[in-house]
Amino acid sequence: MDTRSSYEESVQKALQRIAAHVPEDLVAKFAGESRIVRDDIRPIPSGPSGIVSAVDGSNAMVLEGGSVAIAAIRAARTTFAGNERAGRSVTPLTLVTIGPGHRNQDFDELFRECFGSPPKKGLDNSDPERASAILRDTLEYWVALRTAATLPPGALLLIDGALRVSSQNHEPVMEEIIRTAQERGILLAAVAKRTRATWGGGHPLLPALGGLVEQLGIAGPWWTAIDEHMLDHAEYRQGRHGKVYVASLHPQVSRPLKMELPKDTDEQTAAATMQALAACAGDGRVPGYPYPLLDAHRTVVIGEPLVLQVQQDIKAGLPERGIRNRRFEDLFGDLHGDFERY
Repeated sequence: MDTRSSYEESVQKALQRIAAHVPEDLVAKFAGESRIVRDDIRPIPSGPSGIVSAVDGSNAMVLEGGSVAIAAIRAARTTFAGNERAGRSVTPLTLVTIGPGHRNQDFDELFRECFGSPPKKGLDNSDPERASAILRDTLEYWVALRTAATLPPGALLLIDGALRVSSQNHEPVMEEIIRTAQERGILLAAVAKRTRATWGGGHPLLPALGGLVEQLGIAGPWWTAIDEHMLDHAEYRQGRHGKVYVASLHPQVSRPLKMELPKDTDEQTAAATMQALAACAGDGRVPGYPYPLLDAHRTVVIGEPLVLQVQQDIKAGLPERGIRNRRFEDLFGDLHGDFERY
């Protein structure tokens, strides 16, 4: 095998697949299949920004061994009034153990602490990254539920991602978040930083719709609902409690965002939600993205410096537990570190 020609062939294959993913007639194909016309693209009128609370969570793997891993999780809420931060809170940085054994004990304890009852199904330790994300979601949904119960009517509650759960244990929690928000007259939306939503056998949703809106000569801000039957993947129907929308929230910057509102949201409430979203999406740093969610993300993110600090704190406490460094390396050591030092 000629490795050079093999590499060049693989590059060409990758380019071919990208081209198939985003064909030249992408917009025309989308217009034909979606049947979206000018009247389906709703303008968003300008208006003042009211009270907006945004909730986000973060998780990071701190230590990984063959049979056990340690992850850090936390969640944050930031509240804005008139585009000025009115409050910010963060849960304590919490370390969770994933393994040994099949059932995650920290999940049982955290779920009971947050929601007052044990989970109906245990969390499997077999996939540490997934387990870490579900533990993070538990904290994030707890903060969102508390926020929904305390915001004044007419306020906007933003959740990062989607109104869709990854664990069946969170189904009743998500239902309660939505029910609480609706009963108290709070607008609720989940906004995705990025999305895998595709249609027509693998074509990306956002470039297709953004291109169609541009072709129609419609300026932002705008929004439209998406027929769920257009979407390719079953994941957008399983465990989902929201209806899919796409909106571009800035008058000068085209930045289509996929978002979800509760399934039974009427058009008047959807329009009010989009207006509230656009009113807090004019920040110059990331124009077209709701700034309260950006602020929540920056507040909660567990970056490398914090991970390193946690690792140092754990190592510093080893002697108190009678654990020598060699035993620690046997449990959590990784040859990749030796490779990097070589």
